[in-house]
Amino acid sequence: MSGKSVPFSVRLAAEDAEFIASLSIPGAVTPSDKIRLIISEARLRKDIGQEFSEVLKAIQEDLRPSLDNLRAYEREREIESELLHYFAEWLCEAQAEFVSGPKDGSDLIKFEARIAQRIAKLTEYALRLAITADAPCFAPDLMTNLTRRIVELSRLVEAHNSKENSGV
Repeated sequence: MSGKSVPFSVRLAAEDAEFIASLSIPGAVTPSDKIRLIISEARLRKDIGQEFSEVLKAIQEDLRPSLDNLRAYEREREIESELLHYFAEWLCEAQAEFVSGPKDGSDLIKFEARIAQRIAKLTEYALRLAITADAPCFAPDLMTNLTRRIVELSRLVEAHNSKENSGV
């Protein structure tokens, strides 16, 4: 396609037109500018392929408004949730790992191991938050209460594995 502009007309519902008008996109002022940038971002997402780092950047960008809202609420209330910030980071990485997927059929075992590692990392972090009575969460005792089941299950798994390894 040449660099020449082509007029393009579209009908939008009133709420969509209002949304585009109110949308704040750096470098885009008019509705036409905003629509061109939205199309450009969609093209970039289609063209980035499945490389983990590129997928991660796109996912982080999608999550940015939610994180900005969370930070604003935290500032208003002068309280922070380390749990939510860690989860957002973990979520981006886990989703990027899954979207970038296995490279081919021979990568399935490594892919599964990468996903398992992500799950273990989140579980380990949750358990670390439960160590103190005042975890850096909005509700400080939240993690202590929630991780009791994980601890109980891990004891059962350990007992089961001990029995299997001892030949009982």
